[in-house]
Amino acid sequence: MTGGKVANSKAETAFISTGFSNWKDATKKFKKHENSECHKEAVERSITLPKQTKDIGETLSSAHAQEKMNNRHQLLKIIRSIRVLARQGLALRGHDDNNSNFIQLLKLHGQADDSILTWLEKKTDKFTSGDIQNEILQIMALGILRRVAANIGTNRFYSIMVDEATDQSNREQVVLVLRHVDSDLNVHEDFIGLYLVHSIDAQTLTNVIEDVLLRMNISLCNCRGQCYDGASNMSGAKKGVATQLSSREPRAVYTHCYGHALNLAVGDTVKRSKVMRDALDTVNEMSKLIKYSPKRDSKLEEIKQEMSPETPGFRVLCPTRWTVRAASLGSVLENYNVLQSLWESSYESARDSETRARILGVQSHMSNFDFLFGVSLGYEILRHTDNLSKCLQNKDMSAAEGQHLSKITLGTLSDMRKDDAYDKFWESVNEKLDTLDVSEPVMPRRRKMPKRFETGEAPHEFHATEKDLYRQKYYEALDLAVNCVQDRFDQPGYKSYRHLEDMVLKCVTNDSSYLGDMDFVVDFYKDDIDRLSLKSQLESLKVHARNSCDNVSNVTVSDVTKLLTNMKPASRAMFSEIVTVLKLILVMPATNATSERSFSALRRLKTYLRSNMTEKRLNHIMILHIHREATDSIDLDAVANEFVNSNDSRLSIFGKV
Repeated sequence: MTGGKVANSKAETAFISTGFSNWKDATKKFKKHENSECHKEAVERSITLPKQTKDIGETLSSAHAQEKMNNRHQLLKIIRSIRVLARQGLALRGHDDNNSNFIQLLKLHGQADDSILTWLEKKTDKFTSGDIQNEILQIMALGILRRVAANIGTNRFYSIMVDEATDQSNREQVVLVLRHVDSDLNVHEDFIGLYLVHSIDAQTLTNVIEDVLLRMNISLCNCRGQCYDGASNMSGAKKGVATQLSSREPRAVYTHCYGHALNLAVGDTVKRSKVMRDALDTVNEMSKLIKYSPKRDSKLEEIKQEMSPETPGFRVLCPTRWTVRAASLGSVLENYNVLQSLWESSYESARDSETRARILGVQSHMSNFDFLFGVSLGYEILRHTDNLSKCLQNKDMSAAEGQHLSKITLGTLSDMRKDDAYDKFWESVNEKLDTLDVSEPVMPRRRKMPKRFETGEAPHEFHATEKDLYRQKYYEALDLAVNCVQDRFDQPGYKSYRHLEDMVLKCVTNDSSYLGDMDFVVDFYKDDIDRLSLKSQLESLKVHARNSCDNVSNVTVSDVTKLLTNMKPASRAMFSEIVTVLKLILVMPATNATSERSFSALRRLKTYLRSNMTEKRLNHIMILHIHREATDSIDLDAVANEFVNSNDSRLSIFGKV
């Protein structure tokens, strides 16, 4: 080869210099040329030559090469600064460019490297504009999403988690999260994106989900679960999102988020138990009086420091949050005297009659035994439901494990419905009367039933003592709590995939009825599981569990999962179908808490970021902010190369690694 030309002596000039014109025999000639040594050498030269030669500018001028190196050095600093700000969820732009976080961070780099300050003094080609920032944010965010999509494709099964909310600008926002389980049975819940929609009807949300899955090249055929709240657009039996997706993929089992279900169960309990409802309504009114008055809030802190400095402060009651009711009621009991003193001092200083009436009403309720009993009873019941709710929000929690925890909580509440438990509760409430300004319990006036409702001649029944009267209220509240939780957790979706759990656990405990569960599982999940391999592996699992576990009669799904994860990957392959079954169990989440937390991140970002930011830019920052670990591991050189390649004119400025 001379001067980069093909050196083969049998080179055909028709394909090199003179041009080809024999179109009658074109197919034959093309195939012949494709197999010729001349063509092979030309292809080899086209691949190797760019790697062996340098840019003509760099060859002619070492100064040009140094300029390229410096430009790329500054580009990497720009990308690094954008990554740091996005990871922390901080605004890049400010009211003016010079005072923005982005420029100030670059100037901070300039304290250690003067070259960046010289770069910022340029009038053009600084590559710090808003459009450049958006492009770099998009490259990094899409890189993370491609990594997530690749992981889901490798892990195969996934569940869809969606939640919607209206932001302060009165626009509907939809969050999509995908849950998947890797080969080591580790659970991952990955935020995919925040999407602005003009309507939250079922068809619109379904279209958003399908569009996202299509863009990420994720097949709906591998969806094995759906977890939403109980809104009609999500769970409607005819046109809900869950129904529409289930019609396309019947194995995508829908579960009503246990966090929302538990919250609704607690709400039903409070509404139907008069003594608890009145107590929580009063505590909610107390929260409003303190929360919306800095003066009363400061006065409360002052009184607390004088009377009870060691006790925690007053916790505001928020009826819509999942795990704060018991904490608020507990703070009322611990600061009972402090709050009563607050109302006495606040009544005189209140200026308008409405506020004085509200303070007087709260003060009157707190001096009544019914309020003390209701707050104490609410605290005893809600601290167990709040603890359950907190556990359910763990991202590693599966729906099967959530059901197991709910049964433990129901068992705890059932144990409270015993005479000895009530006796202890009654004594503890009455002991507080010695130190609190609260009236003694009083029997109500005896009233006979109207004659029009009487059906017999039996004498009327009345409670003999105050203790018997409040015993009925105590048992009624516990019964309501147990029944409401049971009703909300008894979901059709769980009945379908419960066979997966029963099949494994019955097999381990040597219960032969597991064969019926296995038939249902194989018929329902079809090609996900091989029947013959599954049956053989279940028999092997029975022996392995008996040799590894001390007591197989109390084995749970978590125990079986831990048993397999402790095995080496090569040995675990012996239980490949069991691993698939465990993936199908673990892939169904207990709650939609990750989506809820994404909205918390959205509110936090909108507080710090400029309100006029585009939804696309906000979405990219949220991806980088939520996926912090993935953001930290971003290859900056790869981002720079993709940025440079997106516009050929940048090649001469920044070069390429």
